[in-house]
Amino acid sequence: DRLPRVNFQLLVDAPPIVEGEKAGAASIAGQLLRSGTTNRSKAEIDEAIDFIGASLGASAGGVFGSSLTKHTDALLKIMQEVVLTPSFPEEELTKIKDQLKSSLAASQEDPNTIAGRVGDILRYGADHPYGEFTTEQTIDNITLADIRAYYDTYFKPNISYLAIVGDISVAKAKQMANEYFGSWERGEVK
Repeated sequence: DRLPRVNFQLLVDAPPIVEGEKAGAASIAGQLLRSGTTNRSKAEIDEAIDFIGASLGASAGGVFGSSLTKHTDALLKIMQEVVLTPSFPEEELTKIKDQLKSSLAASQEDPNTIAGRVGDILRYGADHPYGEFTTEQTIDNITLADIRAYYDTYFKPNISYLAIVGDISVAKAKQMANEYFGSWERGEVK
């Protein structure tokens, strides 16, 4: 409580999965979470986050944000929308796929990247979640249906944890967790 900041990290404890011909789908699903909700576009989310001087990120493993204590309600409202009502816009999927393919093309000549891939395959095997890697072909195979399936399967409160650190009391943290994520419906994880 020495600094007037609070950090929130919603961790989704999804197991490592073999994605096969769609390697990279989980990662893209995480990136797309922050790309729009049913109430706000990506630009509107970015503007709202910038307006309060906060940060907000998303990945296949969850959503994380940080703000001044006085803006925690505004940040949590946006996090709630991102987690509970993502829209997964097609145009953002296309942008992310293009960026990933560009990054892959640049890394194909990088000895460290090549050595890392070979090491992972040797260590874990090509049929293990840590042994497979994303290629241009696997990126091209990913559809919005795959993104939605990952989200629908793994973004469940019964396998998620909300970590709150900073200038906030335990009572206030519990109240905010219930207020913003208490309506999140549990579900079966396959």
